[in-house]
Amino acid sequence: MTPDDEARLVRLEELVAHQQAAIDELTRQLTEGWRESEKLRRDLARLADRFDELEDGADAPAADQKPPHW
Repeated sequence: MTPDDEARLVRLEELVAHQQAAIDELTRQLTEGWRESEKLRRDLARLADRFDELEDGADAPAADQKPPHW
């Protein structure tokens, strides 16, 4: 192997190592984003359920509230 070939091979190995590090970081960020997205979905579903409960309870007049014609 010539010195030029060896230097080229070293550059390619360095490039692959940098690309692998970038891929690993992107994978980590994607996984973190997916977890956050799932958490937000669960929170939104819980809040929607709570809102529905409150909305259902708002249909009935309060016991101590006077009717609108008074």
